Amino acid sequence: MNNNAQRDLSIEKLNSLIYLDCVIKKVFRYSPPFTGTYRKLTTDDYLPTSGIQLFKDDQIFIPIYNLAVDTKLWSIDPNKFYSERFLDHKLDKIIIHIHGFHLVLVIGNVLDKI
Repeated sequence: MNNNAQRDLSIEKLNSLIYLDCVIKKVFRYSPPFTGTYRKLTTDDYLPTSGIQLFKDDQIFIPIYNLAVDTKLWSIDPNKFYSERFLDHKLDKIIIHIHGFHLVLVIGNVLDKI
């Protein structure tokens, strides 16, 4: 790094780059590092839209890529590179966590609102 403190990159400067954050979210949404992930259920549950019963210790597959390109889930064409979609605070309900090598997509009840 150079000695010019005004030009050095800091966490604060990085955090202020809102549009860069949108572009990164778009890239990971459009081209996730994994197409999906398997999860083992820790409790009995059911799928509210279909009523399908799920049981503790069942393995389920979460198709991350399919969710990212499903036109029913996105108000703007999901195949369009439109990073500004992530400026919408409604999308804050979709949280992407990276834990080690696992990508977990937590959707909550936002699916019918996007």
